[in-house]
Amino acid sequence: MMTMPNTISASAMRDRLLARVQAPRANDDWVRVLGIPGHRDLLGLIARHNPPSIGALADLAARAQPNVSRALTALVAAGLVEIVSSGRRSIPRITDTGATKARELGLYNSDEGVATPSLSADDLFSVEIAESTAAELSSDNIEGQLTSWLWLASSRERAAARTEGDLDALGRKLLANWWRILYRRDAPFRLWEFTLEEMPGEDFGLIATVRGASIVLQARASNNRMLDLEKGSRVFSVSAFEQHLIDEFLRPLASHHRLKGRSSRPLHALLQRIEDSRGHPTERAFCCTAGALGVTPHDLSDERAQQIRDLLALIADEPARLDFSSAVLIESLGEGLLWTTQELKRFRNRNAMPALTQLRGACASDYSAAGRPYRHGYALARSARKCLGLDEDEPVKGIEGLSKLLGAGGGIGLSPKAPGTLRAFQDSEGEVPSFVVEDEGPRTSVFTLARGVGDFIAFGSRTSCVANLYTDRQAVGRAFAAEFLAPQNAVIHMMEEEDLPKSKIADHFGVSISVIDRQHENAFN
Repeated sequence: MMTMPNTISASAMRDRLLARVQAPRANDDWVRVLGIPGHRDLLGLIARHNPPSIGALADLAARAQPNVSRALTALVAAGLVEIVSSGRRSIPRITDTGATKARELGLYNSDEGVATPSLSADDLFSVEIAESTAAELSSDNIEGQLTSWLWLASSRERAAARTEGDLDALGRKLLANWWRILYRRDAPFRLWEFTLEEMPGEDFGLIATVRGASIVLQARASNNRMLDLEKGSRVFSVSAFEQHLIDEFLRPLASHHRLKGRSSRPLHALLQRIEDSRGHPTERAFCCTAGALGVTPHDLSDERAQQIRDLLALIADEPARLDFSSAVLIESLGEGLLWTTQELKRFRNRNAMPALTQLRGACASDYSAAGRPYRHGYALARSARKCLGLDEDEPVKGIEGLSKLLGAGGGIGLSPKAPGTLRAFQDSEGEVPSFVVEDEGPRTSVFTLARGVGDFIAFGSRTSCVANLYTDRQAVGRAFAAEFLAPQNAVIHMMEEEDLPKSKIADHFGVSISVIDRQHENAFN
């Protein structure tokens, strides 16, 4: 008797999923399906972002892919979503019915509309390789053309961004900087140059900037003019963009080398090293952290490598660790580790805020990387003020007042200048978070502490940092601090109805005038 195998191939599993979600639709009630919060969340994510694969949707939702696949089955059966097969990928797309229900339920702003359909795996990048000359056959050169397919907001049409030259050299450049490109936050990296048929004679650079879980692409002309790109070809999850580069650009180059009889080339070795590291969680965490610090993970001294291992032990939460790393960079890593250790030793007990853990529970944070960070920060600040019984125009009364609200006995101690763009650090001992904050004067220091408080309420990480970076996580903290210290409605009332000058309003709330300006301006954005 023949024994059936206990495993199936990845392609067979994918076919089973497609067969299940593409089966004839049952008469499922969409009301019942959308009565489940997780189903509503996924529908909203698809409406706003049109993820390029089920895996990318799982990343956006911060949920396991099998869990997302089960929810998609229900959404497909209710006629709210369809699954489109493209190459190796299965793309979830919202149907007209799904878009209508998402709009009715407020899952995205009605004035934003459903996102432009995401580019499929086969047309974000494409590679055309020229016929090799005799000289090229004896070298690693791959002369050809890389096309990046971009959607221009001005015309709402797809444009072919052409890059010509030695594609092997370009591939090796990307692989050499791989971890820095994808994991160093708030640090633009120029990927490559390109031209557009629609704009002859003008050269552009494609620039990638990581904000957190997402990577933002920009196209800058030689005169610094920026192209306006549709969101569908401008914002990607980091994991989706990483996979695009590997599947659609780098692997085709490696395959071309092999077809020409060139095995074990430098590009092969670099790509294999990246793929091996991605497959091992511990090594991947080390490489991501090194990249955020601005260095190549495989070219480090023993001392540098040990510092990175110390950082991994200090900050277990990856998003918090990558923000910290991007703030101090490798040159200041030792100083950063010393600053946090020494200042926590000095002030852990004095700066402990036991009431903050209970406040976080009362505020019930439900942060999603798909939402707008500042809106989440604002909502948490309003919830926190309500839980603490603060009236809308009631000031917190500076850093002493804020620390007392959160359970610190007396005024907290402030620390000397932090390294890099680091401004504060939080570490929890048991259930109690404690903060060390750089002394930048009373109004700036209370804002910094409030940013740290907002970060803890939103994310609850055992360790985290406040830094002068423009990442999604830091944006949550900034918005929380502004709204918690100087509520927007009170600022508008004082400015427009009481006719108070900005300086008086800033004095009342104990913040800088720039915070008052920001609160007033944001009310109309």
